[in-house]
Amino acid sequence: MLNDSLSTVYNNFFEPALQLVAACLSFRVCPELSDPAWVAMGIQRALHESATGRAFLQTHGADLEVCPENSHYFHTLSSPRRLQMLQEVNQLMAPSLKAYLPDELAVFPQLDNFDVHAGDGHWHQAASHDPIMDGKTHATGHFYVLDLRRRTLARLTTARGKKEHDMHALKRLTKEKLRQGAPVGRQVLYVWDKAVIDFLFWHRLKTTAGIYFISLEKENMALQVTGHLAWDPADPINHGVLQDELVGSSNGVLLRRVTCQAPDTGEIRVFLTTEMTLPPGLIAHLYHRRWRIEKVFDGLKNKLNEKKSWATTPTGKAAQAEFLCLTHNLIRRMEHQLASQEAVINEPDCTRHSQRLAQQKAATQKAGRLWPSTWDTLHKPVLYSVKLIRWLRSSIQSGLAWTPALPRLRALYATL
Repeated sequence: MLNDSLSTVYNNFFEPALQLVAACLSFRVCPELSDPAWVAMGIQRALHESATGRAFLQTHGADLEVCPENSHYFHTLSSPRRLQMLQEVNQLMAPSLKAYLPDELAVFPQLDNFDVHAGDGHWHQAASHDPIMDGKTHATGHFYVLDLRRRTLARLTTARGKKEHDMHALKRLTKEKLRQGAPVGRQVLYVWDKAVIDFLFWHRLKTTAGIYFISLEKENMALQVTGHLAWDPADPINHGVLQDELVGSSNGVLLRRVTCQAPDTGEIRVFLTTEMTLPPGLIAHLYHRRWRIEKVFDGLKNKLNEKKSWATTPTGKAAQAEFLCLTHNLIRRMEHQLASQEAVINEPDCTRHSQRLAQQKAATQKAGRLWPSTWDTLHKPVLYSVKLIRWLRSSIQSGLAWTPALPRLRALYATL
């Protein structure tokens, strides 16, 4: 990839995905709307603010390599073959993202053999022509996982029915899908909210697939204490930990229960996990990082303005979710490229984040509590700025060259 005056923002942003299209097993030569043009069009729709597909084509069609007719656009969006190709693009790009983006959990050697994901469901308003059930249309949901090492997003599955429960969706997925490509011998750790508490399911995945869960304890759970785990209260990673217990459930599953106090607010939280070896403070910290997937969903909704389903067919709905993952990951890549290669950083956001961290430290000291060393790793904003999104939109639409585009972004970060 060239970062000189001959390269455009469009090329820098799209090339990591488009160069993979021809390598997909599902790739086909289509003279009317090529696969690369279709992928680029989907990314553009995810990036730009358009309430409907028709509005997107009318507003941005002149900027596309090929602008299809409305009917043909929706036909391709519902193509199983193109959906498969799009999924392959996301899968093929994952290794390069892993190699390119910094590992935010590398500071914890205890996690060296773990892939760590935050999981949750996210819902869009019904499409304009979705069928009516029980007198109304229903939102479309997808279940996603966020790699907590590099903050890349992947789709697990699309919700079925009116509003499928998280646990039901997870149970119909294969172990291979849940392992997210992790090699044999590597452990996979999911951080999820209380919706996925099913201890027999957790136990089966732990013993048969090396998959572990962390969640919050539900109220009124009748768990019996069967023992205590040794932990070092003097280790700064465990500051705030109150208890580390072994507990048994009514169906005979052995769990670990970690009770922890937030350093700044004093809030007591109780975590349950099937993982027995990590420091208890790190268990609590990983759940604290789970809110990053909520920030990503907030970004999809309020920064990319993706509030409504693109299509009525299950295939089209799944394609939208795959495009959102692809677009999010390309933005993450671009953000890192700008910071590491061009020294273009959103300093005001970083300053605000550092100030907030300092306020939390001050509140902790005032309350006489100890500051966990894990919290010092939370020194950066967790989501790209809307300024970056607007710069990308305008630079791509105008075909702006890479080199003159950089001062514009610096000025946005510094003054507006």
